[in-house]
Amino acid sequence: MIVDKHEQTIMKLLHTASNMAIRTLDRRLKPLGVNSSQYFFILKLHDTPGVTQDQLVRADSRHQSNVNREITRLVALGLVAKQQSATDGRRYELTLTAAGEALYPQVKAALDAQEAMLSQCLSAADGRVSKKDLLAVLHWIAQKA
Repeated sequence: MIVDKHEQTIMKLLHTASNMAIRTLDRRLKPLGVNSSQYFFILKLHDTPGVTQDQLVRADSRHQSNVNREITRLVALGLVAKQQSATDGRRYELTLTAAGEALYPQVKAALDAQEAMLSQCLSAADGRVSKKDLLAVLHWIAQKA
């Protein structure tokens, strides 16, 4: 076994926890035909129909190429429609198709189940960290890092 002298660092534990949470979410989403890289777009397009790819990039600090790739995949799956903007021909507005809208509640349920599992992990930590406190710290790290 490889000795990791840095396994008790914040970076290592954030990375490991994130990977484990993403793998679990991927297992929840797999039967729906989407993955943890795509669910975000289904949620955002449900909540904000007509949003552009550029707005999605800015909304979640995602790399433009990742957004382009995942939107292209969702279009190919028949879950997302792209329509050229009436006001700016360089931009495309994104909406969920009927199939995408039908999938939304299942994706939301998978995410809710994942959130519940993560909240249970916090409860198992003997209440030392509340969900509210953890979210506040993660938001602060995301803004400062």
